[in-house]
Amino acid sequence: MEGNELQQRREALGMSRDEFAKALHTTSVSVWRWENGERGIPAHLPLALETVERNHQNGQRTARKAATAPASGSNKALTAAVKAKKKGKK
Repeated sequence: MEGNELQQRREALGMSRDEFAKALHTTSVSVWRWENGERGIPAHLPLALETVERNHQNGQRTARKAATAPASGSNKALTAAVKAKKKGKK
């Protein structure tokens, strides 16, 4: 994968460099360097990009999913409230 292809795929997602960097767990400076050929694109990036694209198609903006332990006790109410807010419920 070349930098121009990476940039085209990012733009096709409608993502800014900052949004794209967050989805890939990196910095916008790294994304800029990859896109402009200042740094080689890491070997794992195509796979990570596929994940970002798949998640984006599913209505998500990032590939990151919060890793949460099962809620217990008073955390259950907080977890339920956070999930409801994310779904747009009150």
